Amino acid sequence: MKTTMKNNPSRITKLYIIGLIMMLALPLLAEDVNNSAAAYIRMGIGARIIAMGEAGTATANDVTAAYWNPAGLTEMKDIEFSSMYNMDMGYDRKYQYAAIGKRFNFGVLAVNWINASVDDIIGTDINGNNTGVFSHADHNIAISYANSYKKMSYGLSPKFYLSTQDGEAESGFGLDLGAKYDINQYIESGIMIRDLYGKVADDTVPTQIQAGVTAYPFIGVTLAADMVWEKSENLGIAFGGEYWTSIGRDPEANSKLNVINVKEQNSWADVFSNFQTGVRVGFDAESRFSAGAGLKFRNIQMDYVYRLGNHDIFNDDHIISLILRF
Repeated sequence: MKTTMKNNPSRITKLYIIGLIMMLALPLLAEDVNNSAAAYIRMGIGARIIAMGEAGTATANDVTAAYWNPAGLTEMKDIEFSSMYNMDMGYDRKYQYAAIGKRFNFGVLAVNWINASVDDIIGTDINGNNTGVFSHADHNIAISYANSYKKMSYGLSPKFYLSTQDGEAESGFGLDLGAKYDINQYIESGIMIRDLYGKVADDTVPTQIQAGVTAYPFIGVTLAADMVWEKSENLGIAFGGEYWTSIGRDPEANSKLNVINVKEQNSWADVFSNFQTGVRVGFDAESRFSAGAGLKFRNIQMDYVYRLGNHDIFNDDHIISLILRF
């Protein structure tokens, strides 16, 4: 008699579930940390995912996945470049990002850089006397690797931290781990541990864990939800949605259900048929509302997001980002 294994989970599925349980259990073993250490690394990158409430664990499928979940790099094009700038943050603050990734026969490699800085800080001595102005800058440089096996993708990102202030510097290292599992053509799941190990000088960078699902119910529609946990913080829920449509007649919406059709065009109608527009909305784990839009033309993608700051002092975020695909 022929037997069937359809109702039994595969070995790779079992390993994925075991890995998820282990990752979610890590907080129980974590040491006490100062949650302000390298806080900028948890601000998010890329206007698309930020506009979707930062629910990027299973959603990010381009070079920005190096930040959200390195396992997602397995879905990127051959070569991709991305950059981001946060406009008008106030108080002489800056926050920017750049990354480049490439596919190889042994997997995908990406290098990304995050920078947060404050200029013209007024210094004072113990008596309150003005000692002049100085600047503070934080840098994070990561090298990410990703590969896949059947429906499972996995990735890791060793990171280098550098903090400079008034001529002095502190450095440290961190490690991110991530995995994605393609449940079917409509649903993906993801797990991400940010700073499984993280140190800057004598400070421990808090471990952040995200687990989420992304659904593609209709062509052009993406729905995503993440659970976010960090030491000394409440469990948070991030969720968002996205809809892509074409200006012309040949959509390349950002969905796994679409067919990509790129060819030479000769008329304005044909040119516009290669334009796609996207709209997004979301709420992150801190209950901040975000909304944004995107525009694609062949291998170029521009995105914008407005994120409500929920802060009495700092401005709301206006972020633009760019992705080039080769």
